[in-house]
Amino acid sequence: MVNVNSLSDTRQIAPPVRSVGSALYTAIAICLIVAMAALGAAYGIRGWINSMAGEATPAELSASHIITIGAQRYVMPAALLPDPIQHRDGFADRMDFTLALPLGAGGKLSEVAITIMPRGRTRTSAALLDSVYLHQFAPAQLSGVPGLVGKPLEPGAGTAGETVWYDPLHANPFVAKCMTPVAMTPGDRTCLRVLALTDRNTAIVTFDPAALDNWRRFDAEIEAALAPLRK
Repeated sequence: MVNVNSLSDTRQIAPPVRSVGSALYTAIAICLIVAMAALGAAYGIRGWINSMAGEATPAELSASHIITIGAQRYVMPAALLPDPIQHRDGFADRMDFTLALPLGAGGKLSEVAITIMPRGRTRTSAALLDSVYLHQFAPAQLSGVPGLVGKPLEPGAGTAGETVWYDPLHANPFVAKCMTPVAMTPGDRTCLRVLALTDRNTAIVTFDPAALDNWRRFDAEIEAALAPLRK
């Protein structure tokens, strides 16, 4: 729930007194109430949204917004957008949301976090393979994901513990970079893939490493999930 102080006693207002001191006190009290409400709205909105999960959906979260990224319009339910600042219609530089897609082991649902941006704002993972990652590969080679080659990155430049998994057989390969955290828990989204969408935007996707096993249909699942949101 939003951590805003109860103001139930404001209904019991004493009869007005015609004095400068009383008027000044009233003005100060109103300013404090407005300031407290503003702070509560600014800092408590995320907790409020989280606390509403599983309860009746407020009108604000049941609404949808038409958000334009690049040349593509998306009809986005407000409940999918965790950032209240993005709860508005019109053009935007980015859009952040999380979806549960059947990319886990045995087709189980696995959460992926998606950021959509206009194409050209960031390079795709496939483009980074030759231009950046190739020059940072360590001599070792990993296996474990059928069809993909795993190459650890040299520990310099803040890349210690990072591995690039890629398909070596295609001109436009699947490429994802995964990091190994100090403490790994199931469901942690420690892998990142940047892909070009068919609507001419770019998607930055973070996901659980277990989804790498379904790399062949990874992009198709992202496109299928976005299709009903496009207008």
